[in-house]
Amino acid sequence: MDYGIQFTSSRKFLTISPIVLYILASFYTKYDATHFLVNTGSLLSVLLPKLPLFHGVRIFGINRY
Repeated sequence: MDYGIQFTSSRKFLTISPIVLYILASFYTKYDATHFLVNTGSLLSVLLPKLPLFHGVRIFGINRY
């Protein structure tokens, strides 16, 4: 995406939108512990691959070829 250039407008949007959804979901579930843990896991699984540290890294060899 964006030829590997970090922090373009589309990458910023795709980073901010899950965070906003996470905050809204946490608020509307009244910070229930079960939902909070599921939402936190989902947020981390979406945001961590977007970090520059993980550019080009393949988890468990998925899409290696």
